[in-house]
Amino acid sequence: MIMSRRSALTLLAVAGLAGCSATGETGAERPSAKPKITVGLTYIPNVQFCAFYLGLKEGLFRDVDVTLRHHGEQEGLFDALRAGQEDIVFASADEAAVAGGLATVATAYQTYPAEVMISGHASSLADLKGRSLGIPGRYGSSYYAALVALKTAGLSEQDVQLTEIGYTSVAALTTGKVDAVVGFSNNELVRLRDAGHEVTSLRISPEPMLVGPSLITLPDKAQSPQVRAVIDGMLAAELRAVADPEAALAATAEQVPALAEEEHRRNAKLVLAATSKLWRGADGEVSVAVDQEALRRMEQFLAEAGIRQ
Repeated sequence: MIMSRRSALTLLAVAGLAGCSATGETGAERPSAKPKITVGLTYIPNVQFCAFYLGLKEGLFRDVDVTLRHHGEQEGLFDALRAGQEDIVFASADEAAVAGGLATVATAYQTYPAEVMISGHASSLADLKGRSLGIPGRYGSSYYAALVALKTAGLSEQDVQLTEIGYTSVAALTTGKVDAVVGFSNNELVRLRDAGHEVTSLRISPEPMLVGPSLITLPDKAQSPQVRAVIDGMLAAELRAVADPEAALAATAEQVPALAEEEHRRNAKLVLAATSKLWRGADGEVSVAVDQEALRRMEQFLAEAGIRQ
């Protein structure tokens, strides 16, 4: 799940998508001799997808005619990809690994975004013992992150109360329904701190054990020039967004009408700042490289946890 998939809906949910067709696609009617390629984006348009909006607006996806397609709420992450309706999906690589038969060709978030957020002060993940930890459910990136965090802390599921709270992490934590939640550093953490809540956010592991939002495709398309063009375009757009955040916000505003309102735009700016940090590698540079060792550790962990065959 990218950024917790539906958890992003709570940040900038919108009723409509400006500049898109009824199918949730953009760029589909532009005449071009370039090869056409459809990129799937999960669910409701959001500033976290700004690299794609900006890349399309400024022509950064060179040598391909890109169409962006947001998924319907009831649609599986990889259904359209497998059905041939999409060529690439922007989704979390851990979810792709669990789904199986897919290839991760570029990683947008060089830092995995899910963290454990504990109300008040905490010194380590071991402080979760005897407490309740909220997750959307026993599936997807948040659940995998919770299991990694427990492994890091030397705890088992019997040591904590894993509580399924749906996509209500902020409300559940701030009202005391749970003691901690698995949230995303560019979503829930932004909202919690912006609202003035005291929260400690802890990385789930000292070294990457899961791989987050990435470009996912079918193995037989992984080496195609069209896929390479999308990878290069995403990198170019991320660099452009870092250099000119206002341009990224303007491109997003064309897809998210709510950004016309000052408060929504302010929130989007905070999310963009947090997201751009995740684009940077250990050297501080924006990168879309795939960490093959992290993929290996992830696949091993998911298999040991009984989640992936």
